[in-house]
Amino acid sequence: MKFYKSIDNKTKNCNHRKINDEPEIPAKKNKLFVKIIDYLFELMIKKNFCSVRVKNKQNYELRNPEFASLFYGFHGCWWDGPIATILCRKLYNCNFYMMIKELRRFPALAMAGGFSIEKESAHESINYSVKLLENSENTLWIFPQGKVYPSNFRPLNFEGGIAHICKKIKKLNLIPVACNYTFLRGEKPEILIEIGKPIILEEGIKRKKDFLCCLQREFELFIDNQKLEISKEQFEEYEYILYNNFSWLKLIEKNLQFIVRKKYIL
Repeated sequence: MKFYKSIDNKTKNCNHRKINDEPEIPAKKNKLFVKIIDYLFELMIKKNFCSVRVKNKQNYELRNPEFASLFYGFHGCWWDGPIATILCRKLYNCNFYMMIKELRRFPALAMAGGFSIEKESAHESINYSVKLLENSENTLWIFPQGKVYPSNFRPLNFEGGIAHICKKIKKLNLIPVACNYTFLRGEKPEILIEIGKPIILEEGIKRKKDFLCCLQREFELFIDNQKLEISKEQFEEYEYILYNNFSWLKLIEKNLQFIVRKKYIL
C-alpha cells in the first residue's frame, strides 16, 4: 500500500508541474536570502579577484524598457553565476532570475531567484521562463550552451532553449554579455565584462533554426573581438564596479621598498 501511495504522490507532483508549467525547482525569492547571497558572492569575488570592470555598461539603457530583458553569456566556469548576479543586481538593480542546470545540488539558490533546467523538465522550464518574461520588470539570465565549456571552445553551439523562449514571448530585449578572466598586473586575475547592444524583438522570431544560427554566430564574433582587444591591452573603456584594495604583493613590495630605503639612507 505504501508503495502505491508513493507512486500516486509522484504522479500528483508531475501533474501539478504540468498544470502550472513549473520546473522541478521554481524560484522562490526571499528578500533576506537575496541580500545574504549577494553579500557572499561579492565577498568571494573580492577575495579571489583583483577587480571587476565593465565596458559599455550604458548599452543596457538602449533596451526597450517596456519589454523584459534576457541576458545571455558564455558559460566557461563556476564564477559566471556569481558574476551574472553582481552585474544584474548590483550594477543594474534588476528583478533578477537565473536558469540553473543541476540546481538540485544547491536548491537554496531558488530563494535568490534561481530555477532548475533539466532534460526531463526542459519544457516546463522554458514555459516558466516565458511567464517570467511576460512581466517587463523581470530580467532573466541564461547560458544558451547548456553546460560549461572551456573558454576557447569553438564553434559555439547554442541549445534550442533561447530560440523557444524568443518564439513564445514575442516582445523581448536580448542582451549579450562577454566575460573574460585574465591576469594583468596583480597576483590575482581580473574580470573584464563587455555589455553588447540589445537585440530588441518586437514580433518574436519566425524560423527558430535560422535565428539560433545567426545569434550564436554574432555572439561568437562578439566574445572573440573582446579577447582580441584584451590581447592588445585595450582596457581604457572598462570601468571598475568592484575593486579589491588589499594585495599581499603590494604589501610585501611596499615593506621591501621601506627596508631598502632605510638601509641606504642610514
